[in-house]
Order: sequence, then C-alpha cells, then structure tokens
Amino acid sequence: MAHYRSEYRRLVREALAAHPRFAGFTIMKVWPGSVDDETLPVIGVLTPQEPSARDTQKTVTRRTLLQIAVRRIGDEEIEDTLDDDSAEIEAAVLAALRNPEHRCVLEDTSVISHTSSRKNVGTLVMSFRVQSWRSEPSLP
Repeated sequence: MAHYRSEYRRLVREALAAHPRFAGFTIMKVWPGSVDDETLPVIGVLTPQEPSARDTQKTVTRRTLLQIAVRRIGDEEIEDTLDDDSAEIEAAVLAALRNPEHRCVLEDTSVISHTSSRKNVGTLVMSFRVQSWRSEPSLP
C-alpha cells in the first residue's frame, strides 16, 4: 500500500493530467531547480512539509503541505493566465482530496513573472494544507 503522501501526490497529478486546460503540460514528479523554455509548460506536485501533533495516546493529526507549482511561457498577460490556472487547480485539488478522512484548504497562492530569452515566463505556486487523522506508527 502506498504511503498517504504518495497517494495525495498521485491523486492530484492524475486530476491535473485529466483536466483539459493542462493537456499540453508536462507533469513532473520531481521539480528541478530550473526548467528550460523548451520544456515549458510544466506542473510539479510536492509535499515538502508536514507538521504533526498528538491527539490521543495512539493518534496524531498530520497537516501535510501540498504544493502545486506551474511554470509557463506567456505574453504580457501571463499573470492573468496564471490566475485562471489557479482557479482550475484549486477546484481540481479540492475535488481530488476532500473526503471524510481529509480536510483540504488552499492556504497561499503566489505568482512570479519574469523574462527569459525575451519571453515572459510566469510561475504559480499554490500551497494547500491537507489535514488527516492517523494512527501513530508503531513497530510490529
């Protein structure tokens, strides 16, 4: 059985891959430090952090940070395009992850645009918090 964080990433990657808006995107399992213009557009799905707190003697609350990163080339309206991307991503992530065992909320959205080789490049990073309640791990 896959680890629950692996499952979060898989579900979100599949939801985004199935969405018509992102049909031409490369969906990466590992987000590299830089992506060349020829590879764009790309999407990365990451789970870089997870605070946890004990609920009872045998259960813990996990608050997984799930981040979606999008990088694409655009015109001078690149930020507007990324805003439209963010609305579709939010809907897809919430539909993929919300259920009675998880709470999923969007915590933060950031947009950065710059020029690369005389092209406008925009990066969107969306941070979701996925809260779950789990049995404390133990050895057999």
